[in-house]
Amino acid sequence: MSEEIKRHRLDAAPAAVLALLPEMDRLMVIVRSGGSLHERIGPVERVVRERDLLRIEGACHDSEIRLPLVKAVDFDTSSVMKDKVYPRLDFLGSDGDVLFSVTGMEGEAPFAAALAAFPRLPSLRPEHPGTPAGPEAAEEGDAGGVFLEGLTGKGEAAIRFETPAISQKWTGPVETIRPMSGYFNIITSHFHLHLQAGSVSGWREADGWQHALGAGGEAGALAIRHPAAAA
Repeated sequence: MSEEIKRHRLDAAPAAVLALLPEMDRLMVIVRSGGSLHERIGPVERVVRERDLLRIEGACHDSEIRLPLVKAVDFDTSSVMKDKVYPRLDFLGSDGDVLFSVTGMEGEAPFAAALAAFPRLPSLRPEHPGTPAGPEAAEEGDAGGVFLEGLTGKGEAAIRFETPAISQKWTGPVETIRPMSGYFNIITSHFHLHLQAGSVSGWREADGWQHALGAGGEAGALAIRHPAAAA
């Protein structure tokens, strides 16, 4: 790979790339929507395809991807922290926007080996925008933060993030909420939720799930099932 070019478009079907995730060691599957992020972390044990639906499975992963909406894959090696490369696969929609990403937590080598068979060209897509900055401090009584705080110490909760292209879920106990950098954060070894302060105006119950509402009252990507109902 060229040292100057750090982002390439893979000449491969997205499903073919996803099928190789179990070979890439410990991964973070990242879904973004409305300024917030839902991340599952750990090795992928299985990738199962049933027609147009592909599932990422394992003790650390629970995602469902609607393949017809995923049109291309970019491979990015520009992220370096403490001399370690964190390679990233960006899965793109028809408009070129990122639908979800997969980041390698164990360096570039597992990605390079798994993807070696795929031809690649320099990607012309603009630089990944990264995570938007949240407000410096959350307002007292923030609807998102208050709801998350209500989950702590009450057993297992189910936290789902769903966009048209991907649905990802985590189930487990919420021990603490960490407000930081304009986000309310749930941090565990296998799951992160970064909920942007001010992004939730309220909640609406449907089918046993509480759905986060945006500024205009529309349902967003985040849905949470109360601990008593999540068991």
